[in-house]
Amino acid sequence: MKITKIEAIPFVIPFRSDVEPSRWSSGGLEKADHVLIRVYGEDGLVGYGEAMPRPGFYGESQRSIMVAIEEFYRQPLLGMDVLEAEKISQILDRYPGNHTARGALDVAIHDLKARFLRVPLYKLLGGWHDGRLPAAANVSLKTIETSVAESVKFVEMGLKTLKVKVGGDPKKDVELIRAIRKAVGYDTDIYVDANQGWDRRNALWALPRMVDEGVFMVEEPLPVSDIEGKLLIAKTIPILILMDEGVMTVQDVVRELKLGAVGRISVKTPRTGIMNSQRIVKAAEMFHIPCIIGTQAETGVGTIASAHNGAAYKNVVNSELANYLKWSDDLLTEKPKFEKGFLILPEGPGLGIEIDPEKLEKYKV
Repeated sequence: MKITKIEAIPFVIPFRSDVEPSRWSSGGLEKADHVLIRVYGEDGLVGYGEAMPRPGFYGESQRSIMVAIEEFYRQPLLGMDVLEAEKISQILDRYPGNHTARGALDVAIHDLKARFLRVPLYKLLGGWHDGRLPAAANVSLKTIETSVAESVKFVEMGLKTLKVKVGGDPKKDVELIRAIRKAVGYDTDIYVDANQGWDRRNALWALPRMVDEGVFMVEEPLPVSDIEGKLLIAKTIPILILMDEGVMTVQDVVRELKLGAVGRISVKTPRTGIMNSQRIVKAAEMFHIPCIIGTQAETGVGTIASAHNGAAYKNVVNSELANYLKWSDDLLTEKPKFEKGFLILPEGPGLGIEIDPEKLEKYKV
């Protein structure tokens, strides 16, 4: 089936009124300024993707995503057969950067292909996790009291893993972890994300104290460029290092795997789509390094797409997709379902989702 039309629709959705803006060591997020991608097939089927600009990480904006799709990708993709995955991948990878623009297009084309073949996307890709994926919740940088209350709320909702943002004052970071651990107990797994906010001294001071509180993993503890520092942490502290900002491409992943410091790889579907995510997961598996599905604060379309991407593979052991629970509304006719710490995937063809036209009209820019 050939691609006949591609649409890019910018939209804005706020957080829930009781949710503070997300904060991390180098920035924050107050609302979803995202782009809905629709790819049409010649028989009237439509595939969906969601692009979310994160200027501080990828250098993209809502406007630049629209321009990239219009000027780089639309014309070469029109008329392509959705089954010719390698040819499509070559077109998407032709232009460097534009991570979430091409990632969303990749997702939408795979959604269209799976709808054409009448199978759920995760089954087409591998079908390992039987329609559900473990989901961790993100706890942003706030006051200790607010972060503890948020953590308790997530645990009461049935979530079994918390990812806590740190990377500022190491003493306050340790105090935060101790307070959260005291509040949620030891039946909840906790890992932390410094977003490259520490230097070596701060990381080497804070992490052993966090390990004492049962923290099992740290995401991007140091600047990406501090290769020797990552190796030092990996060799001296009994904690896994989760790579995220340092593994934006397949080539980045291979470099980090060869280096030997990484303990987990964060696969973010919005920035690597389906094809490059597959390559990353398989490369990590060769090095016996598990992957998790990271979050870019997707709304419903992106959350379900990332869940399908993760549920396909045995080498994906967890996800951060419970971050979705912070949004006030969605474009979908049926919102993602969470149950006892898992995200439950729709069983319809492709992503198994549909867009509510009234919601799209309400939130589009």
